[in-house]
Amino acid sequence: MGEFRSTGKDKIMKDKIEVGEYIRTVDGKFGIFDRYSARKDDSFYKSPFDCFIKLQKRKTPLQCCRDYIANHSFDSKELIEVGDIVEFIDVLNEEVIYIWNKEMLEAVKQDIEEGQTLKSILTREEFTNRKYKF
Repeated sequence: MGEFRSTGKDKIMKDKIEVGEYIRTVDGKFGIFDRYSARKDDSFYKSPFDCFIKLQKRKTPLQCCRDYIANHSFDSKELIEVGDIVEFIDVLNEEVIYIWNKEMLEAVKQDIEEGQTLKSILTREEFTNRKYKF
């Protein structure tokens, strides 16, 4: 008779995002988690947009669905993926690296752990959206 079916809410609760965590959206934007919506469950106004995230070049936090956040971590290097382009800054030079495979990804993460300063990330999604095709 009573077979248990997951509604998906139990997964979200296990994977709760904490304020201040770095987030990566499904379309490749990086930001910082700001807060969950303050609406009550019994509120008249129901909206699936239950998260607020701070994005660069945006004055107010973006209100979004939890599903829009692809990954989150307090450690920004955990959000870097294969296909991203990262920029490191050093005392002597700047270095731009394209992460083409998992081995390169692990090497970049190791460099960050060893003290390399990560200056910026261009995600593969942003690159795909902005590139000029000939």
